[in-house]
Amino acid sequence: MRSTFSGLNTVVLGLNAQKMSLDTVGHNIANANTPGYSRQRVNLVTSAPQAVYTGIGKVQIGTGVLTESIVRIRNSFIDQQMWKETSTLGYGQTILDTLGQVEGVFQEPTETGMQTVLDKFWKAWNTLSTNGSDNGARTALRERGVEVVDAIQQANTQLRSMVGDINTVIGIRVDTINQITEEMLSLNKQIVRVEMGGSAHANDLRDRRDYLVDQLSQIINVRVTEDKAGNYTVQSSGLVLVDGYANNKLKAESRKDPDYGYEVVDVKDAATGTVINFTGGELKGLIDSRDKTSADSAGDARDSDISVKAYLNKLSTMSQFLLQEFNAVHRDGYGINNDPNDNTGYNFFGAAGNGAATDYNNSNNYDALFGPGYDSVDHPGVPRAQLWIDALTMNADLFNPADGLSRIAAKTMVGSLDITQGNPAGGKAVIGGNYTGSAVTPSYEVRIDGRDPVTGAVTQISYQIKDTDGTVLGNGTLSADPNQVAEPKQFVLGDGLTIRINSDSDNAVGDTYTFTIPKEPQGNAAGDNAINLGNRLKVDVSSLLGGSSLDTFYGSMIGALGVQTQNAERLTENQLTLVNQINNWRQSVSGVNMDEEISDMIRFQKGYNAAARVLTTMDEMLDKLINGTGVVGR
Repeated sequence: MRSTFSGLNTVVLGLNAQKMSLDTVGHNIANANTPGYSRQRVNLVTSAPQAVYTGIGKVQIGTGVLTESIVRIRNSFIDQQMWKETSTLGYGQTILDTLGQVEGVFQEPTETGMQTVLDKFWKAWNTLSTNGSDNGARTALRERGVEVVDAIQQANTQLRSMVGDINTVIGIRVDTINQITEEMLSLNKQIVRVEMGGSAHANDLRDRRDYLVDQLSQIINVRVTEDKAGNYTVQSSGLVLVDGYANNKLKAESRKDPDYGYEVVDVKDAATGTVINFTGGELKGLIDSRDKTSADSAGDARDSDISVKAYLNKLSTMSQFLLQEFNAVHRDGYGINNDPNDNTGYNFFGAAGNGAATDYNNSNNYDALFGPGYDSVDHPGVPRAQLWIDALTMNADLFNPADGLSRIAAKTMVGSLDITQGNPAGGKAVIGGNYTGSAVTPSYEVRIDGRDPVTGAVTQISYQIKDTDGTVLGNGTLSADPNQVAEPKQFVLGDGLTIRINSDSDNAVGDTYTFTIPKEPQGNAAGDNAINLGNRLKVDVSSLLGGSSLDTFYGSMIGALGVQTQNAERLTENQLTLVNQINNWRQSVSGVNMDEEISDMIRFQKGYNAAARVLTTMDEMLDKLINGTGVVGR
């Protein structure tokens, strides 16, 4: 027979169940705005029924309710998606931030941008070409040259400063990763202890651990698995960062960049010293935005020159062009006076002094111009990229108070020549030097005998000099000097003249260039070499600049930067939309809905009140039974 007092236990279990449910609702409401919190739910089950014998047989009567568990509402699939896409978003945002800073360095298009400086430099040469002996035009030109040097050097300084800032952030992110994995190891151990019996759920500890993974996935790519005991194993790029037993520390270690000599911070496994190649997250973005160039892409879809180093490389290429190819034209020219010894061999940019020893086109001069150890192990015999930028200064000789202005080579001794080009589509020719022959108006014919099949650079020529009556005065076959590293190569013709033929894919063996030396030398106003130098900036293409002129090269660089920034912004916005969608999906599952919680609160409150009312009724019944039964007749 069922105990008279058994109903009290049933009601007490009901009171406890409703109270625990109300407490959980309160916990949910209290943490509605707590980052990483997942709403919790009380799972209630009926207690074991009791068999009771009645007059017609055995029946099962309920004994109340039990609290089976308190669990958090979480979808692991959504979490995995969130961690994957957050890593991609962290990468994109970092690249976008860096490209925005690079745009700030070049400040295009503005009146103070480098394009404006280059345009003013070109216009100064055009102005000087109309009056090659005008000291006022020469002074203005010299100052425009200073502006070009200052613009490139300032951009170099700012970009190198960005590298230092990126290194600092990388170190901070590594410290953050180590702190997160250390806390996750502690949480793993606590969760295992709490859940060891199999019935308890460490909900708040699990929320904290998942929130840490959220933070970690923004910094690096992560792969998360959970074992039977409840431990998280977190991996990144093949390295186990944390499991149930230990966490592996990372370290930020500095090295020297082989091309620019600045400090570069690598992220390594602290135990083995192995460099970690992350595939996503802010760290991957920081490293790529500092170092990645198209030459390092190795098939990666993100193969653009998106890094600070890539834009330093472009500055280095521009500096090398000015020191080699632009200087080569200037070295061929002459100053104010029509004197064969006037100004021959002077640079416009770079090393002072004249003569072969200051020629940046001759690799034999590299030790003297750049100093011993100018090359790197990876590129022997080639000056490191930073050295070209460091060498880009104005030639100090041009500032000599006595004759500095006269050394600006705006003229050529041969004057302006009418060059007849057999193949109009081929590269243009520039004639330099000083005619030393005795013929009055000799004619020259130069023929291309060899060319590079890829770039069209001229590697061999032959020439013939004829007098006005057709008498052959001289001829020869010339091959390009292997010590000349810049294009176009200079060939020394007979009687003191030189020729450079621009590299062009349309150059063909057999193409001819003919011209006649004028009877009278150029006048004081002529500035034909200034025209050549202006063309070298705006018109003439260079294989060093990828088959474009300096003006086109810089314009393409800025255009590419703008496209890269727009593309990064578009991808980041799309990725942010995707992450927000996943987060909304997660919140719809795990987030606290205040309307739902208030509804549950009322429901459990009513359940508690009803159970209390049942208890009161039972109390009255038992009071009647105990105190009112069997008292008649006393």
